[in-house]
Amino acid sequence: MIDVQQGSVPTTWRAADGSAVTFTEARSAWTRAAHEVLADTATRFNNFIVNTELAELVQEESGIRTAVKWQHWLPVVLDKVAEHCHQNNEPPLSALCVRKNQTVGTGYRYILELAGLPIPDDLEMHAAAARWQCYQHYATDLPADGGLPTLPPKVAAIRQSTSADLATAEAAEAAVKRPAATRRAPAAVPKPEPVRKPVCLNCHVELPANKICYYC
Repeated sequence: MIDVQQGSVPTTWRAADGSAVTFTEARSAWTRAAHEVLADTATRFNNFIVNTELAELVQEESGIRTAVKWQHWLPVVLDKVAEHCHQNNEPPLSALCVRKNQTVGTGYRYILELAGLPIPDDLEMHAAAARWQCYQHYATDLPADGGLPTLPPKVAAIRQSTSADLATAEAAEAAVKRPAATRRAPAAVPKPEPVRKPVCLNCHVELPANKICYYC
């Protein structure tokens, strides 16, 4: 983590007067601000916030800004929020922060580590359940039945598209592997009836071309 102010221009400063702020001090202020922003986000059912927007709001709310890219400090701030929520038996507010594609990504795993939980096969659905816990605690517009954990629109759309493609592929594969007995056999061409040659009415021997029986 960068904690050095370079030259006469501080990398992290108070917006009010431009005075330099240590990164440790800034991180504490950002953590408090992030908790407040995320708690406010949770007041609306199925709401979430993108990391870039959260980084901007955290600086605005705290009054402390930085020239350091958010990728270098926001993940640490979210971890601190997760620790605060865990220690105070609060729902995991940091689950409300998603990436541009609306997934939580690997950063969400720290919430599970704090709770001593294994990493689930479906991390995004687990995060949806964590956000649902936040709505139960903070939301002012909960459905009458409390609602259900819901994936963000972009994640849900991708999964729906993937499921449809998979179903199409499975159907095509099943058609190729279908047993020959279940496939429609080609229509049989009827064989012509054989021409019956004349026979002797007495001995039933086939007659020659002159139709004279030489056995009778």
